[in-house]
Amino acid sequence: MGIFEFDLDDMAPNTETRQWCNEFPDFDDNLLFGYFFKDIVILLLDKCGYEVYPFGYESFFPTLKRQLYDSLPSEVAGRIRSTPDLLVRNPHDQRVELVEVKARSAGGKWGITIKEIDLYHKFWLESILILIIPTGNYFYAQRVAQLEPTKTDFRPQDFYPIEEIFHQAKELPEDFRRKIVQKVVTLFFNRDWANL
Repeated sequence: MGIFEFDLDDMAPNTETRQWCNEFPDFDDNLLFGYFFKDIVILLLDKCGYEVYPFGYESFFPTLKRQLYDSLPSEVAGRIRSTPDLLVRNPHDQRVELVEVKARSAGGKWGITIKEIDLYHKFWLESILILIIPTGNYFYAQRVAQLEPTKTDFRPQDFYPIEEIFHQAKELPEDFRRKIVQKVVTLFFNRDWANL
């Protein structure tokens, strides 16, 4: 059991506003959804004492994202599109990690689909994938090198609780952990994002 594991009934928004969002209808919703989760991970890692910096091309060339997805497939476009989101430095041991953040609304027995895993294996093997799902421990992490490159469907068991890779997360107070999980649940179950 990980430190971010809480009872879903304890975390869920009230039943009147609860909405399950398995898919978002368009590119812009997916983009916004991803940005929210990336910001949550930035806050979480920063609160743990890590130094966190935007790294992915979206941080420097935000208008390029749509054009790259519409471009003809090429090795250059694939490398740029798969650039990890964050550069994370541990000031205690000076280690630097590249981190990609993925949020998936389906978990557990249904598995999690991550289609780009082959690109991470090809271009960013040394990176870490942080996975956020609305069940179990909520925050998971795994080194890309440890994930099977030809596989696209993963289970939470393919990942560790985030604190197994980012050890300083173990020091987070429970009230902060509870609050951040409530934000994650709100994102997954309630599209009223203005209330975050």
